[in-house]
Amino acid sequence: MKKIYFIFALGFLMISCKNEAKSTEKNGETTQQSEMSTSKTESTGVETISGLFLYLENENAAVLQSSGSTMYGVVINEQMHALDKQCDQYKKNEHDMVPVVIRGVRKPNPMKDAWKEVIEVKEILSVQAPSEDDSTIVVKK
Repeated sequence: MKKIYFIFALGFLMISCKNEAKSTEKNGETTQQSEMSTSKTESTGVETISGLFLYLENENAAVLQSSGSTMYGVVINEQMHALDKQCDQYKKNEHDMVPVVIRGVRKPNPMKDAWKEVIEVKEILSVQAPSEDDSTIVVKK
């Protein structure tokens, strides 16, 4: 239930944000600039994703379950290892999934017989302590 409230609050925040024009004055000339964060995000394909993260070192596999119960593979790179290191403080055992919010690029998975899409982590926004509800996950194929 807490996850649903978190998702609604996050969605409300994203909807309520505006791209307001800023006016700057240089050498007596006034120019207007609009914030380009949204268009830069769209052109580069980087998006904000929240979900439960798990990395199994002995299997060299990482997954992210998004809030909509969609599972993604995670590209193994330096950012993913940094994310796993931040998650270690909240894990009680190896298979605990930790709630995270990241910015990353979603792309098709080149491997067959795996998740349809993978996420390449570009930036770690937050890592949170898991609640009791987040500790168990059932994956249906």
